[in-house]
Amino acid sequence: MKVIGLTGGTGSGKSVVSKSLAEAGAVIVDADKIAHEIILKDEPAYHEIVEYYGTGILDAEGNIIRKKLGEIVFNDKEKLAFLNQCTHKYITAEVKRQIAAAKGEGTAAAVIVDAPLLLEAKLETVCDLVWVVYADPEVRAQRVMDRDGISYELAKARIANQKSWEEYKSAASAVIDNSKDLVHLKEQITQIFKLL
Repeated sequence: MKVIGLTGGTGSGKSVVSKSLAEAGAVIVDADKIAHEIILKDEPAYHEIVEYYGTGILDAEGNIIRKKLGEIVFNDKEKLAFLNQCTHKYITAEVKRQIAAAKGEGTAAAVIVDAPLLLEAKLETVCDLVWVVYADPEVRAQRVMDRDGISYELAKARIANQKSWEEYKSAASAVIDNSKDLVHLKEQITQIFKLL
């Protein structure tokens, strides 16, 4: 059973690809979902994050306000580096656990590690292949604006904050082009699955 790392920049439509792969019989290990869970109150990364960023990022119940934390780290590379360093070790451990569980069951066509920060978190080291989702930069900016309700400038800034297309491409075993429609996307996924 192959373990495939699925990544791509924000707005590339990775979640649509992930959903299609699940429909094709793959088990999805969702690194974003894991990232949200590990910062919940009393979960592994919670205390480290609050200690570093202070209680100003908490709501009245003591939960981390992700939007507040996001505003802090998006404007400060050092603070972003700490957040990544803190969370990646917990994410990696949980990803490995879920891969082992999926392999133990042995019923899936493949295990897909769906991770926007696959390369940053060095998660490609636990994968057999890396599939990168591509979309035209303007298409990505529009999707981010629609999804997050933000301005074009902020959407472009988020895209600029990530790895360049060249960096993604150099790590890719295969590229899935998600600039067009769903039919085009599903055809590629069908083809790519046949190669496993």
